[in-house]
Amino acid sequence: MSEHLTTTIRWSCLAAMLALLGAGCPKRETAAPPAPKGELPQASQPGTAGTEFCDFKGGPDSAKVKVVAFYPGRHEDTIAAVKRLLETFPQDASVEVVDWRRPEGLKRRDGSGLTCAGVTINGKNAFDLEMQGKKAKVLFVRGIDGEWTEADLVAAVKQELAQGAAK
Repeated sequence: MSEHLTTTIRWSCLAAMLALLGAGCPKRETAAPPAPKGELPQASQPGTAGTEFCDFKGGPDSAKVKVVAFYPGRHEDTIAAVKRLLETFPQDASVEVVDWRRPEGLKRRDGSGLTCAGVTINGKNAFDLEMQGKKAKVLFVRGIDGEWTEADLVAAVKQELAQGAAK
């Protein structure tokens, strides 16, 4: 091999090594320290600047029917329909909206048996309702006008009140 070719190869190898060393290793993402047990890491914890939670509680504590709605915000029409129960049943129903973007809200939602957004009425989210002479199984999951309507919600509360009066 000629001396010129050997020198060219050496310089090319040296230049390649310097380029690699200059570029260095890619930076590692530094992970946030682990959150205390039972809490979400700060990066995934909502509620920092600009986040409004939809938690709400209204109606008498002694109400015969307790309605709890589990939603992560952005369900204004559903939350409004649940709150209207306080107008329809002012003495007989209490309403609570639990925002499950908070760790304690998520824990309560999971404890209710729901795995997504939904409503429980006296601890249940499934009802056999009779409306307009027809029986139907209604699941209060997801948002309003999907699996259920506001009329279904009112009928379920009325049914719970009637069953409570019969006891």
